Amino acid sequence: MRTIAIINQKGGCGKTTTAINLAGVFARADLRTLLVDLDPQSHCAAGLAIPEQRIDVQIGDAMLAGPEKAIDWTRLLWRVGRNLDLAPSTVRLAGIEAPRGGLTTAERAERRLGDVLVRLADQYDVCLVDCAPSIGLLTFNALLAATEVLIPVETAFFALQGSTKQVNTIKSIGRKLGAAPPFRLLPTMHDPSSTLAGDVLEELRRRFGDKVSPVVIRLDTRLREAASFGQPVIEYAPESTGAQDYQALGRWLLDNAPAGGPALEEAAPEPAGPVSVVPGAGDGLLSPRTGEPIAPENPAALPPPTPADAAASARSRADEVQHLASRLAGRSGAAVTLVEADHGAAQTATLQKALSGVLGVRTTSQGVLFVQPAAIGTTIAVAGDFNGWSADTHPMRLNPSLGVFERTIPLPPGRHQYRIVVDGRWIPDPYNPIEAINPFGGANSVVVVPEADQLRP
Repeated sequence: MRTIAIINQKGGCGKTTTAINLAGVFARADLRTLLVDLDPQSHCAAGLAIPEQRIDVQIGDAMLAGPEKAIDWTRLLWRVGRNLDLAPSTVRLAGIEAPRGGLTTAERAERRLGDVLVRLADQYDVCLVDCAPSIGLLTFNALLAATEVLIPVETAFFALQGSTKQVNTIKSIGRKLGAAPPFRLLPTMHDPSSTLAGDVLEELRRRFGDKVSPVVIRLDTRLREAASFGQPVIEYAPESTGAQDYQALGRWLLDNAPAGGPALEEAAPEPAGPVSVVPGAGDGLLSPRTGEPIAPENPAALPPPTPADAAASARSRADEVQHLASRLAGRSGAAVTLVEADHGAAQTATLQKALSGVLGVRTTSQGVLFVQPAAIGTTIAVAGDFNGWSADTHPMRLNPSLGVFERTIPLPPGRHQYRIVVDGRWIPDPYNPIEAINPFGGANSVVVVPEADQLRP
């Protein structure tokens, strides 16, 4: 059974939309299709008109059952259309990753999804796994069960930075688990009329080459309408742009199955042992090799790549920054100011340092410093749980000498969630990789403020 995991630790990039609509395309092509919802938000069920309160058995129950126990497939699997079944999730799925949730202490904890799919393999031709916007034990299960990975990437300004981190995260986890399935990047939510979106798409293809799908999913309001009616767009509006794009994607995937099986990038596995949740550390994970905690939300904390990969990645990132900076020079003076503010240095390594060292969020003895590039918009503010999610309380101020917006906000020690409000549009902080899912299914950025004696000046 061909198994495609749809993964991106950034929310709002079109994972569930892709999972539902690609499943609909495969089913229409007479392929026996299984859609697995591995996201506790249960959006696949909502997008296919299945009320969560009617779900009494979900995919987490099957994973906890183990290969030796019987599973009532009639209660787990929902027939949502011809050739299309759904193995749904509920909010209870989030609990199985907790220290006492059952999965972390189970034998073969990171392979439980694969064990479930093996028992279903003779019933389906293709399986799509919709993953949560985070990296944890559930995502590890998806990676080990998959024959390939599809990474939806919105063609927006900060997509390149996020996609590079996502690819590096998948490779690092692959090395930890012993093998990484081949991956493709799927440009989504693309606005063909936007010059900037076109530039980002071109840069994405330059950076990742043939790893980027030649099919692009364009913006189409019919995709949202279809979800609200509980149907794949190919059923709801077969003549729409969204239906055409996902049909083209389905044909391309069927014609271009990865060669060599599910482990094209083999790596030496660490000594045997489950990847387990650190008690009391939220989503922190323990390395089976060292027993030390790693932070899956932060790709830098994952096992480092090989020296050759690291060198190639550094060259690519440096080229990316230089190339994108030159592209923006013609229409974003502020962005050029930011790059040239670093003493006029021309080396790409210095450019990369300028971008990564200035932007984002960090704690200081004066408070939490928020910094965003001037090119991001005209009016910028910080809204979070510390100001009642007000877009007016903490506006950011333009620093023309550096070409950035900045604001220092005194915050008490603890974990705080926030979003950046750009010209009235609420977005996660594109320069902060640590995120948490909010009650509306989107992502909030997270900053952790240490005790006062641990703050840097």
